[in-house]
Amino acid sequence: MAEPRPSSPYPSTASDPASLPADAVAVIGVGLRLPGGIHRLDQLGQALYEGRDLVGTMPADRFDISAHRARRPGKPGKFHSTAGGFLAEPEVTGFDTSYFGITPKEASRIDPQQRLLLECAVEALDDAALDIDALAGSETAVVTGVSTHDYADLQARHLRSSNPYTTTGGFLSITANRVSYELDLTGPSSAVDTACSSGLTALHQACEHLRTGRSPLALAGAVNLMLSPGLFVGYAQAGVLSPTGRCHPFGAAADGFVRSEGAVMLVLKPLATALADGDRVHAVVLATAVNSDGRTVGMSAPSPRTQAALLRRVYGTAGIDPREVSYVEAHGTGTVVGDPVECAALGEVIGSRRGDAPLPIGSVKSNLGHLEAAAGMAGLLKSLVVIKSRAIPPTLHADPPNPEIDFERLGLQPVLTTRPVPGDSRVVVGINSFGIGGANAHAVLAAPPVPSASPASADAADGAAVNDVAAPVGSTTARPLPVIVSAHTPQALTAALESWAEHFTTMAADPAQGPEALYDAAVTSCRRRTRHRHATAFFATGLAQAAEVLARAAQRRAADAATERRVSGGRIGFVFCGNGSQWAGMGAELLGRDRAFTTEVEALSDELEPLLGWTVREELAHPDASRWDRTEVAQPMLFAVQAGLVAALAARGVEPHAVLGHSVGEVAAAYCAGALTRAQACRVIAARSRAQAATAGSGGMAAVGLGEHAAWERLERAQLSDRVEIAAINSDQDVTLAGSQEDLAALGAVLDADGVFFRDLRLDYAFHTRAMDPVRDQLGRALKSLAPGPLRIPMISTVTGRAERGRVWTPSTGGPMSAARSASIRPPPN
Repeated sequence: MAEPRPSSPYPSTASDPASLPADAVAVIGVGLRLPGGIHRLDQLGQALYEGRDLVGTMPADRFDISAHRARRPGKPGKFHSTAGGFLAEPEVTGFDTSYFGITPKEASRIDPQQRLLLECAVEALDDAALDIDALAGSETAVVTGVSTHDYADLQARHLRSSNPYTTTGGFLSITANRVSYELDLTGPSSAVDTACSSGLTALHQACEHLRTGRSPLALAGAVNLMLSPGLFVGYAQAGVLSPTGRCHPFGAAADGFVRSEGAVMLVLKPLATALADGDRVHAVVLATAVNSDGRTVGMSAPSPRTQAALLRRVYGTAGIDPREVSYVEAHGTGTVVGDPVECAALGEVIGSRRGDAPLPIGSVKSNLGHLEAAAGMAGLLKSLVVIKSRAIPPTLHADPPNPEIDFERLGLQPVLTTRPVPGDSRVVVGINSFGIGGANAHAVLAAPPVPSASPASADAADGAAVNDVAAPVGSTTARPLPVIVSAHTPQALTAALESWAEHFTTMAADPAQGPEALYDAAVTSCRRRTRHRHATAFFATGLAQAAEVLARAAQRRAADAATERRVSGGRIGFVFCGNGSQWAGMGAELLGRDRAFTTEVEALSDELEPLLGWTVREELAHPDASRWDRTEVAQPMLFAVQAGLVAALAARGVEPHAVLGHSVGEVAAAYCAGALTRAQACRVIAARSRAQAATAGSGGMAAVGLGEHAAWERLERAQLSDRVEIAAINSDQDVTLAGSQEDLAALGAVLDADGVFFRDLRLDYAFHTRAMDPVRDQLGRALKSLAPGPLRIPMISTVTGRAERGRVWTPSTGGPMSAARSASIRPPPN
């Protein structure tokens, strides 16, 4: 489901698909963990536009701070600043082992960086509305950026406690392999370590897998956790750790960076495929590129020459003129050397070639700190926010500007307050990311193409308010739409309901969100997302109503929402009912309002009319109750309505793994299972109903609250066993008897006196008894040339009690029917 967009007074424009590179890549899903409890893109956007500084103080329980801290910079073996962008302790240590099927023993040995990426991968796929189960076995690629190995170092201090999971739990390569393994993804799987450019380098490699056709889908992510004092000390000794505990990108106070934590995972797909699949696209990756500084004055010294070469290459590949660039999210660490070099390259390639329009630049490190291996991904997330809202958030701690950088000459302008993206053309954003060893990466992103009209809007335009699409009416849909929220545990379901309630509340308050937003949410939740073990389902006609139901459901007080646990196995069976279940007017509301139902019923009606002499469509639309007790009317109507319901469910993605038909319901079941064509099924139902109609007056039927054996004993005791038959065994305590009206009345009087349930079904037929013997011969002759096909899915016979598959179905009027035995049969796997 799409996240709410930050409200923006600026007009929204998007890319024209024709102007995008043929190998453009779509970002369709995002999962993240950032300081400040930020787990969603909209939360990041809110924090950035509010100008929040999310850098905090080192948690006391990470390690012994006092043993490694000095009051002033420069003391050997010590660091001087405890500032940092830290994740909360539950975000680092918490992990749902049961969800992934990982034992607590193994989980304790898995680097939290692996665990975070695994969680973000699941959330990114959820954000992309991709069914994780359906991806299993696919050649989806996974590329991760990671540099620090603090957790492995900590475990190495206690070698005697090592177990079989220590090695795989600590290797950096496993950050990608773990995701591939747990989700059963068989494409390329690799971890990238280019220090602070690892994240964007992982993005580049993932995009290459898509561009070359090696993989149809890719996950690209990066992670950084700070669990030991080692790198704090190392960066302090290198003189790049800020004494003031803040990043000051492009600012006069620039004195180094402050370290930070986080994890990001993206779901990527070729843009053409994403558009064809109807995916929500956050942004389009126009081009990516990487290079190296080569030999410079020092291993960690940046090179303006190679940075400029990288920019020329990537914008040339993307086909972007410098004047088209809306904003560049710079590496911007706030170091004395790094910022001037980066600005020199940006000015040479882009800023100085824009005429009187300086290039807006900024750095998310001023808000979050430096996420190191995940720094480029954090910058990319900020770029997604800019693209979505067409507004650039402020860069903190950049005023006054660095006097060593001639911003005016370079054509650059740090963004100090929120400002709209200049112009009214598409939003194009560049992202810089540089590794301390000289590995450089850059990505160019653009706004996604304007999506084609949603199915809801399209149907409304041509006047068809049918199928699972509801025509917009003001701020609501023409009829209720289903929404399903699911999670692995009851606790997680509550959290999901709360999150969805917040999301719908935000959308409901946004005037730009029309009824198509509810339609999109309904389709996504019902047909695309992974269905977890616990779920809540409800219907709504508007966003505000959905938000209210979700909020009540989260508090377990929503009478208008159903919350259940998914059954084991999760296979669907359709049961088709027989005579006696019909009522005049059934299905009438669906006729003309549900496209799939209407189309199927009308096709059946056209096929049946010459066989019956009357139209099913007309009888359904204008029912005559006096006719519906006649089996020659009831049987065709039951068949048509049930076949229409199958079509309506199929249009919503609900298809059976097996079918069971009771009595005349077997005809609809055989049609559903593929054994009969539409013409054949209509021929069977017409012949069957006509033949059985001739037995009117042959007897009656009654429901009795006895099991099969007890019923026989009662019949023998009443000396009726040769005249009254068991027509159907419905359960171990429920049978249907058939015989003459007089015999049934006599038996009913005795059973009533004994307190045994007895109900006359008020039928003028004795179905599934000897009275139907003449019908079988007549029906056999009428259908002699039928030639049904094999069953496409298993069909459970209420006559034989067996699950048949692949065999040719043959119609039956014999009995007795054993629904009880048939319902207990487990169909073979499809």
